[in-house]
Amino acid sequence: MELNTLSKKELAEKVKELQSENNLLKNEKKEIWDTVKILITKLAHEIKTPLNSIIGFGELFKYKTEDIKLRNYMGNILKSSHFMLALIQNMIDVSNLQDRNIELSYSIFNTKDTITEIISEFNSQMINFTLIDSTICADYTRFKQVIYNLITNAIKYNSDNSPIEIITYLEDNNFCFEITDYGEGIQEDDREKVFEIFTQVSKNKSKREIGLGIGLALCKNIIVAHKGNITVNSGDENSTTFCFKIPIDFNQY
Repeated sequence: MELNTLSKKELAEKVKELQSENNLLKNEKKEIWDTVKILITKLAHEIKTPLNSIIGFGELFKYKTEDIKLRNYMGNILKSSHFMLALIQNMIDVSNLQDRNIELSYSIFNTKDTITEIISEFNSQMINFTLIDSTICADYTRFKQVIYNLITNAIKYNSDNSPIEIITYLEDNNFCFEITDYGEGIQEDDREKVFEIFTQVSKNKSKREIGLGIGLALCKNIIVAHKGNITVNSGDENSTTFCFKIPIDFNQY
């Protein structure tokens, strides 16, 4: 039926019908996500408990043993365990991401110390960094989550030839963080897609299979919740730089 042939009354009824269908779809979507949230919460609890035990005893074993080879093996186990723990946290946050409901708990902390601590969890040869000594007011846990996700993402797509680069600086009362990897780059049409949930744009299938495609989406929502912004620039073939800026706003504390 052509819309331009409908009378005003028929058009109004058609609009009402479409609105009803739209409301029905919204309710169905909400029911699905409520079920997903319950499932994720239960799974996360069941997985995090033994995983925390593995990490705890692993760190104890690594500290106690004098065997260098065993210590290296345990370091790999701990690295993978921490990655799984971060992945689980990202899954938990998916429900908040869908609801656009990320709660922030502000505190004052030193960015250089915080980022240095996170970098120490990775292979030092994989990262070059220059960090400004600054203090900001933000959500400490969420800030660490953003940094960890961005570093993990950069290492995932980086080539084996060059370390990733991290710099921080202050600009117009904003704290700025830039991270650059030297991998395959991101095509211009895909640069906004990387911030969409469950989206990965890598040309490399094996790299797309690592992770759920939610880390960058979470980063964007956390940054936006801080009244900041995050952007991506890429040379298509050889480098990608993510940059986020958040206000240094001590009035929040």
